[in-house]
Amino acid sequence: MLSQPIFGDRSLTQAFYQAVIDRFYNGFSLSTEALLRDCTLGFAPCPEGVKTFFIIAPSLDAAEQLIEKIDSILERVAELMAGVGQVALCIVPACSEADRPVDLQDLEKVPPDCLACKFFTIICADAAADR
Repeated sequence: MLSQPIFGDRSLTQAFYQAVIDRFYNGFSLSTEALLRDCTLGFAPCPEGVKTFFIIAPSLDAAEQLIEKIDSILERVAELMAGVGQVALCIVPACSEADRPVDLQDLEKVPPDCLACKFFTIICADAAADR
């Protein structure tokens, strides 16, 4: 008899999302894969409740390069991540109050007013065919 369901285990959830992210990288050219590996990736709902895949670029230049490849990124997210409705491409611009570098691995310390994002809606091929 199990004392607690294993599906509530945070480490299991983290392992699942990490496996999805690792598989996500493999669908791109080597240059795009390298660019994405320099980013921080994760999942969270937006204020409207839409499940969002976040890509936090280390610089404006990296974000601009990713925008050029956004169609293939959206296709890959739609292919691998059922239920994800949008992709947020973000950067952490220089904040006027703090010029110290931000550790992107610990995003809880990034003030929300210092995060700039552009949202891209994922349009499923099935939904587009129904129109």
